[in-house]
Amino acid sequence: MGSNEETNAAGTDTRPPMLVESDYDSWKIRIHRYIRGKPNGKLIWKSIQNGPTPHPMITDPPATNSTIVPAPREKLDSEFSEEENKLEMADTQAEIILSQGLPRHIFNNLYNIFGYIRYI
Repeated sequence: MGSNEETNAAGTDTRPPMLVESDYDSWKIRIHRYIRGKPNGKLIWKSIQNGPTPHPMITDPPATNSTIVPAPREKLDSEFSEEENKLEMADTQAEIILSQGLPRHIFNNLYNIFGYIRYI
């Protein structure tokens, strides 16, 4: 049986591989494969590379007999299209996977710098 460090580095189907700071290159390959094996893995990987998708916006139609066009607003969850729901879920899954696969101090530093995870 391998050491605890080897087990953490390998990951499982339910838990992503943990980054060992001295072995980033290997971890990047393993975390990429882990993510691509998930449903919507391509969207999750894209979220990690580019940051989360901006919140969908909508412009309501102007009131009857009005020439003033309302300003765009953020969509309510109930107004999301299926594609927008998939993108939001991919963003959430990206954060969950990385929060489990990175040492806490690295995850916190990156989140504090960027406000989201974008660094692989």
